[in-house]
Amino acid sequence: MEAYNGTYIGYCFLTEELAMDTLDELYFKMLKKAVDGELELAPEGMDPRLIDCLTLPDDGTVVRVKPCLCPPDERHCAEACEWDALKPGNEVGIAVDTEKCVGCQACIDACELDSLKAKKDIIPVVQELHQYDGPVYALVAPAIAGQFGADVTMGKMRSTLKALGFTGMLEVAAFADILTLKEALEFDKNINSEGDFQLTSCCCPMWIAMIKKLYHQLLPNVPGSVSPMIAGGRTVKALHPKAKTVFIGPCLAKKAEKNEPDIAGAIDYVLTYQELRDLLSVTDLKPADMPEDAQLHASTTGITYAYAGGVAAAVERTLEKLNPHRKIKLQTRKADGVPGCKAMINDILEGRREGNFFEGMGCIGGCVGGPRAIIPKEEGKKCVQTYADSSAFETPMENPYVIGILKELGFNTVEDFLTKSHLYDRQF
Repeated sequence: MEAYNGTYIGYCFLTEELAMDTLDELYFKMLKKAVDGELELAPEGMDPRLIDCLTLPDDGTVVRVKPCLCPPDERHCAEACEWDALKPGNEVGIAVDTEKCVGCQACIDACELDSLKAKKDIIPVVQELHQYDGPVYALVAPAIAGQFGADVTMGKMRSTLKALGFTGMLEVAAFADILTLKEALEFDKNINSEGDFQLTSCCCPMWIAMIKKLYHQLLPNVPGSVSPMIAGGRTVKALHPKAKTVFIGPCLAKKAEKNEPDIAGAIDYVLTYQELRDLLSVTDLKPADMPEDAQLHASTTGITYAYAGGVAAAVERTLEKLNPHRKIKLQTRKADGVPGCKAMINDILEGRREGNFFEGMGCIGGCVGGPRAIIPKEEGKKCVQTYADSSAFETPMENPYVIGILKELGFNTVEDFLTKSHLYDRQF
């Protein structure tokens, strides 16, 4: 990469005479223009490479807003990276290897000079809402409960997203229901002795990345299931082939997950709750003031995927309904946060399992503790629990919405789903 006298942003530069706009200022100016339907978003004279950093959704997850000035022996960002994704990068100090980066934000948090920022993808989504002639569906992660106010129901959020131009809103918790059923069936089929065990959770890309990259010898114990996000995207596209899919959640790692080769194409864009908040601030839409547009979607167990321990509890409750007389019961062990997950995996490798079903979540508290959540994780968990308790269905076994989707996809019996659920499989 050639040297350039300016401010480095990802692989783009902002010349010094245009440096009066910070990245955030430029971002909000362009977002407002996108909302207003303008075709020319960039201020006159702006370096097109800088514009690409804000308008190209797949230009990495972590971007740089200024050069790295830390001494080589004080690269805290590289030290914080569990995935060995940061390397010396010539004149810019550090380069991000997009093949290894899982988007966990550890490097951003560790950067004392605020040189690293998370990629924003809201502008191309707004452009799609204006210009795409097919349906565009929002898929919201279950941790959304309470993020935009305690009085903002799923029905109000659905109305809000439709007002922004989305064709409809689906709760990813409903697809968590589907995967709960899948993992319960696989456990019932595969765990037949005291020495057998199974690892989950498919919903956390950091947990799966950890196993794939650092502990690949355990992959045979991981059911080949996609995440609820990918399951939702694949389902929408199976039923509506021309649809665009936009996932909205608290997780930066989902931005990297959607591009993994074996699952790419299910989700077109990933937004965070903070990006959605930015869009609402520009449009002046207030979700609490929107009308109710309530629809039955998820069971209690699917909604509880949003916090640590929820996945294991969901599979356990579903398994109990599938096979209540099973001799070998599901014994859960769970960990949240990367250090805790590593410690649990090391125990497994050293023979100290103390369980047969292991759940890992990369963030402390689970998804409610994600790096782009708006409210504290403790408050987020309470809001999710309240919403989960309000569901009319305890598990996917009683959820008519999930049963209807599966039938529409051609799964008429539980046996069909166990043997033919390739739509929800992935190859590690």
